Amino acid sequence: MWSGFNRRRAVRISLLSLCVPLIGLANSNPKPESSPQTRQQRKAEAKQKAGHEAEQESRPEAGAASTSPLALPFKRAWQYLTDSASTLGPTLDDKYIYLPIAGGRVICLDRQSGSLLWTSEPGGIVSAPVAVGENSVYIATLKIADDGSEAGGSLHAVDKGTGLTVWLKDYPRPFVSPIELGGKRIYAGSADGSFYALGSTSGDVVWKIETQDVVHGRALITDRAIYFGSDDGGLRAVEPERGEIIWKYQAGGKIIGRPALDERALYFGSGDGYVSSVDTQTGKLRWRSRTGAAVEGSPVLVGDRLLVASFDNFVYALARSTGDRIWKRRLENRITSAPMVEGDASLVAPLRGDYVAVFLNSDGRRVNFYQLDKESEIVADPVFSGDTLVIATNKGLVVARTTRSVANSTNRGQEMKAEKKSPPR
Repeated sequence: MWSGFNRRRAVRISLLSLCVPLIGLANSNPKPESSPQTRQQRKAEAKQKAGHEAEQESRPEAGAASTSPLALPFKRAWQYLTDSASTLGPTLDDKYIYLPIAGGRVICLDRQSGSLLWTSEPGGIVSAPVAVGENSVYIATLKIADDGSEAGGSLHAVDKGTGLTVWLKDYPRPFVSPIELGGKRIYAGSADGSFYALGSTSGDVVWKIETQDVVHGRALITDRAIYFGSDDGGLRAVEPERGEIIWKYQAGGKIIGRPALDERALYFGSGDGYVSSVDTQTGKLRWRSRTGAAVEGSPVLVGDRLLVASFDNFVYALARSTGDRIWKRRLENRITSAPMVEGDASLVAPLRGDYVAVFLNSDGRRVNFYQLDKESEIVADPVFSGDTLVIATNKGLVVARTTRSVANSTNRGQEMKAEKKSPPR
């Protein structure tokens, strides 16, 4: 009996020892799968996915409708790529785009096609965005000595059509604020701590106002007065003809953006995080409203409110009369440029972000979104004119245009609103 049992046990052990290698062999040869994707297929699928995500982002938020051209879908028309991108933004007129390039060049591009029309090399480093006049563009530069030290500044008037120098004027220090034109004058802030009025045909100094620090602030030019801020925190009102100071208001931080003006007050942001309103006649404070970080972009007046962007990543809508907050909207990056307002919506471009977003002025809901290419970052204030959006990035210039009519955009928002109200079937 026991011998029979042992024989059956030995047979089972032998069969088990035979099956184990077969199981291992089966595991070592898995079932065939579909052939791996080619690199082109993976790239195509990734592009399709990114396009779908971008399309989803570009749609208005539920119930948000706008008649603004900024609410229309943007499509890239052309781009100008360069390894020498500057952090100075582009300037444009109805035909051309003028772009500073790192290393001391300014290029002129055809606005429609992006074709390079001319290049100007004024010498030194371009220190401010190009200012566009009727027949000339004005280029401010920092001169560099042979040992690499600063050797003063220059202002070049260049013919718009050819890029040839019309006149050149040297100064002790470079101009570092955006250049403003008014009448027969050129206005600019300098690294020497002064604000200058210059003759537009020669660059000769007409008058200057000394401050206690560098003047990076962009000036607001009016017939009655010129208003400008300085890194010393002072906002000054100056009589245009003789350059006499009318009044000065002292803020708690540097003032970079151009003030906004209505019939009663000036509105401006400062480096201490406040947005302030002062009386245009006396410079006395009317109200202050605090944000979470420095405000360098210019405030924008829209109806009964003021739109302002802050380094705390938020866009704020404030009541013009009191400074009380109406709404705020957070983005993913700091915001240094002013919101660009067209109709009932505003475009915001975060610094070092890879997108621009458009929000309703009324409540801050998003109505549009334009995604840049991967690894592209916005490095300067964008410009919108007509149907054209011009964005300076770390890789060069991107020019996009709107692709549908405003009526279609409005209908799209209304359809979304109707879908939201309709009960499910």
